[in-house]
Amino acid sequence: MISVIVTTYNIEEYVEQCLRSVIGQTYRDLEIIVVDDGSSDGTREIINKVSSQDARIVPVLLPENTPGGVAVAANIGMATATGEYIGFVDGDDWCEPFMFEKLVTSAEKHGVDLVVGNFKNYDELTSSYYDASDKRHWLSGLPEDEFISGEAAKKSLLKFNPVPWRKLYNRAFIEKNAIRFPEGDYFYEDNPFHWFCVAKADGFSLVPEYLCYHRMNRVGQTMSSGDRRLLAMYEHHQTIHDWLKDGSLLELYKVELILWVVNNTCWIYDAIRDEFKGEVLASLSHALDNYDREFLGSTLVPGNMGDKGRKLADRALGDGSLSQGEGSKAKIVNNRHLGLVGDAVVYYKRYGVVETAKKIRSYLYARAPYKVRKVAGLLRRSHDTNNADENVVKSLKEIREHLEFQKLMHALSEEENEKMKDEVKKLREDVKKIKDSL
Repeated sequence: MISVIVTTYNIEEYVEQCLRSVIGQTYRDLEIIVVDDGSSDGTREIINKVSSQDARIVPVLLPENTPGGVAVAANIGMATATGEYIGFVDGDDWCEPFMFEKLVTSAEKHGVDLVVGNFKNYDELTSSYYDASDKRHWLSGLPEDEFISGEAAKKSLLKFNPVPWRKLYNRAFIEKNAIRFPEGDYFYEDNPFHWFCVAKADGFSLVPEYLCYHRMNRVGQTMSSGDRRLLAMYEHHQTIHDWLKDGSLLELYKVELILWVVNNTCWIYDAIRDEFKGEVLASLSHALDNYDREFLGSTLVPGNMGDKGRKLADRALGDGSLSQGEGSKAKIVNNRHLGLVGDAVVYYKRYGVVETAKKIRSYLYARAPYKVRKVAGLLRRSHDTNNADENVVKSLKEIREHLEFQKLMHALSEEENEKMKDEVKKLREDVKKIKDSL
């Protein structure tokens, strides 16, 4: 039996779709534990309605909202679970009907502690789907539908998106290692949980099919807030650091943890409001104080970390130690030293024009201002409407594409690109092909 833990809080618009997708699974031996974290809207009434129609649903309705994110609710669900396996579903997401059948089949076939499936994001503003941020790890890495083990595999899996709701966990493994989500007044608890599970698991398997859909840009979502709650990631770094140290695992995963916290800083610095950017650098500085400066210099080198991450780390440290280190003086010998442009070149050489075009478009869209993304969604929906004025739609579409291309041109004009003019010239030719394919 699989214990499926569904966490909910004030999502009355979405919770029924979620629950229907779970009770409609082709794998029927489910215990569906729905933990509501003190909703004040109609969420609880919908849970009670659906649970009255399916005896497999176990409602756990907390009397009031707990501090922070979903950790308390998720841990209550894990304590309640009785199945051989544990799965998670966010209450505003939904699953393919074959999701848990695919996951449990892989778990039983390979006898693993953890199965990782694939997923797509769904943009609430634009009604569009796009690949998860870890797609590149699926494309160039670990074998699929096979038993995977070893430290190299674990270090690769640590780079995957940490979300628990596309995975299946062996409950005996979870209980043996006393793994739980850290509880506190913060968010992103899935990051430490991911590290705990990957570091302790003896075997894994990957299911490459898209198994579920994660809703993005809905009202109230933390990822869209831009406020200082994003700084919770640095508390989680300390939690992971201390847990690894206590378990004599820090030396084994120290490089990966440093790269993890600096990479997270890159997106946090972009996403957070300007008034909190100073706190981001201060928090990164505090995190990096856990490590020897010489070791930091040998870790944050081109090839391991892009220009942006190294610059942010240098600013956080405040003494120019990274820019003075041997690694930062290394001769530029490959395109990855060009930041975003270098990433585009590497991606193009590996996956070709079409995949690179999709990647660039996804990158630009995800970082566009809220209003731009909203207009893009309206354009897409109007384009699908039969009675829409074709000329207006065409003109607006051209404007949108022009804005996206101008943003790409801005990236291409970064000062670093002057160091490799020949590569930039070739890349401009490739960009034309990419633009034509958008």
